[in-house]
Amino acid sequence: MSLRLFLSNLKLSRWGLVAWSGIIFLYGVLTMYLYPTMAESNLDILGYLNSLPEAMKVAFGYEGVDFTTFNLTPEAFATLEFLIVWPLLIGIYGIFASIGIAREAERGTLDLLLAQPVKRYKVLVSKFSVFVFAALLIAVASLLGLVLGTIIINESVNTASLALVLVEAFLFVLALASIALLCSAIFLEPRKSLLVAGVFMAGSYILNFIVPILSDSFSWLRNLSLFSYYQPNEVVSSASLNGTAVAVYTAVAIVCFIAALAVFQRRDLTV
Repeated sequence: MSLRLFLSNLKLSRWGLVAWSGIIFLYGVLTMYLYPTMAESNLDILGYLNSLPEAMKVAFGYEGVDFTTFNLTPEAFATLEFLIVWPLLIGIYGIFASIGIAREAERGTLDLLLAQPVKRYKVLVSKFSVFVFAALLIAVASLLGLVLGTIIINESVNTASLALVLVEAFLFVLALASIALLCSAIFLEPRKSLLVAGVFMAGSYILNFIVPILSDSFSWLRNLSLFSYYQPNEVVSSASLNGTAVAVYTAVAIVCFIAALAVFQRRDLTV
């Protein structure tokens, strides 16, 4: 990786990073600020959630949760209202951030950059490292927002459990971003890259809650969805990472990143 390129790309994306980190931080604070209202509400919210069809529970990330015996702790509320949608929100940011190579190629600035005494792989690694740094910063901002929110409402929260969920969510987003990076290296066109990566992400999300509606003979299809491995409720309740999820997300991220490097090294960039 080229430190000069990393710092240069970080400078270019600094305002987007500040905006995303700030918004997610405030979202975390607001989520926990609303906890006392929800916990003390006379509305049978948990009963309503428990009455939802299983497919809708899966779509909302409530798979396998028995709300009749559910204890709405601050950690559980943070999971249901914030951590479940975290990979979806940051995944969108990751897809847009990971097609920087395609944008450079479309603008014609990639040729100028590669004309400098810098190796191709360093260009790709430096650009992707900016997103990795950004995702880590957003994850830290998310945790700080949740913790600050619990302090404001004078509650205590298991910070370690929330941090474990964010670690798993970070790996999930890293896998999605690596897929987008591979698309960017293959097409070198931002529209095509966004379309393919976006369709993959949307298709993976839809597949996750469509399969439970189908017969048991199609249940294996759900393993093809990255969303099926993300179960934040289990991580919070067990206070440990899901080994399968970590292995799948890490493997997808590594394979797609290496593939992106290999493709980019061999691409003909002449116009």
